[in-house]
Amino acid sequence: MTQNSLLETLHQAARSEVKSLDLSDLNLSELPPEIGDLSCLNALSLSGNQLRSLPAEFTKLKNLKILDIEWNRFEEFVPEIFEISGLRELYLGGNFLSEIPDRISNLKRLEKLFLNNNRIQEISQNLGKVSLLRELSLRSNQIAELPSDFYRLTRLRDLSLRQNKLREFPLEILQLENLHNLSLNQNEISSIPSKIAKLGNLRQFAIGGNQIEILPKQIGNLTLLKILYAYDNRLESIPREIGNLENLEELYLYNNQLREIPVSIARLTRLKVLSVSHNRLSELPEDIAALQDLRSLAVSDNEFQHFPPAIAHLKHLEELSIGGNAFLEFPRKILQLERLKSLALWDVSLGVLPSEITRLSDLEILNVRNTGLNDLPLELGRLQQLKYLYIDNNPLTALSDEVVEAGNEAILNDLRQRGMDLP
Repeated sequence: MTQNSLLETLHQAARSEVKSLDLSDLNLSELPPEIGDLSCLNALSLSGNQLRSLPAEFTKLKNLKILDIEWNRFEEFVPEIFEISGLRELYLGGNFLSEIPDRISNLKRLEKLFLNNNRIQEISQNLGKVSLLRELSLRSNQIAELPSDFYRLTRLRDLSLRQNKLREFPLEILQLENLHNLSLNQNEISSIPSKIAKLGNLRQFAIGGNQIEILPKQIGNLTLLKILYAYDNRLESIPREIGNLENLEELYLYNNQLREIPVSIARLTRLKVLSVSHNRLSELPEDIAALQDLRSLAVSDNEFQHFPPAIAHLKHLEELSIGGNAFLEFPRKILQLERLKSLALWDVSLGVLPSEITRLSDLEILNVRNTGLNDLPLELGRLQQLKYLYIDNNPLTALSDEVVEAGNEAILNDLRQRGMDLP
């Protein structure tokens, strides 16, 4: 946008007494003083520009409640912001900030603060004085510790410290008993304190991508929890108290060292998603057949030699990933899962696909990569919902290279054409 066009936009906005203005992604390197004439403005977006500073006249925007200046080139909290004491929401992600300064306490009415993707290392104690804060996102920074007064943010409901430099679970968080969503993914945390039970209002708890070896049994006290991310850690077992999480709907435990799943998991009757791929499991408890709300199950890349029979009882299952195990043939019990929409059986020695696969009439995705298939049953063409068929790295002889290279639609059309005369 040219300077003249910008000035005309600002003049028109001032005359019209607009309350919301979007100046994002215009490659602006500076704002003219006329921005201060927009005295009625409540919400302003300047994201995706090249701004390094704001004009002094910016402080005239006393009615501003929402300010988005993400993805610019600010190297510090611009001082003009602190003069707008009525701000409710401030978005400053994607800049080059290295600290949260003392003057943050000027913004006493702030309810949402997003500072993702900066270089923040230091956080002022004064952040604890922003007592109305409900959402705080500090994802992708360089934070190694929290200030001791952080516990004063008692109204916080959503806190993200994902992708930082935390080596220990910040004990200050344990005082924030109104937290609903806590993300500590991708840090260097090695343990979770037993006092985690104090966070009894948590609905979502994300601790994936750390170095945690043990989940404390007190995690079972988080009975309102709906989603638990504990993937990419060093877990060798799961406490039986996991079964106390009666409201849990999604559980992600992939990429750990688990050798067994506790029988108590069968008490999670609201569970819809269970992901335990990339572990060392060789069996599943029969009791998981009780998980009749389960829609998605991932158990790929484990040490199963036989298909876990309990899976066949999960009649509402829609997604099953079971590739990368030591099966020597197609697990025919899968055919009982007639609501399946996605089936991943890659890196398994199948030999053949049974013609009865047509029983999976809702199937939309079938992944049989690298499974030793010499041919595909023509009956596969009868699966009218099938859209994605992955057959790479198989010694198929009945399909021409030309058809295979043409992709999914050509392969399915070929199967349907050749299968027209089937009874």
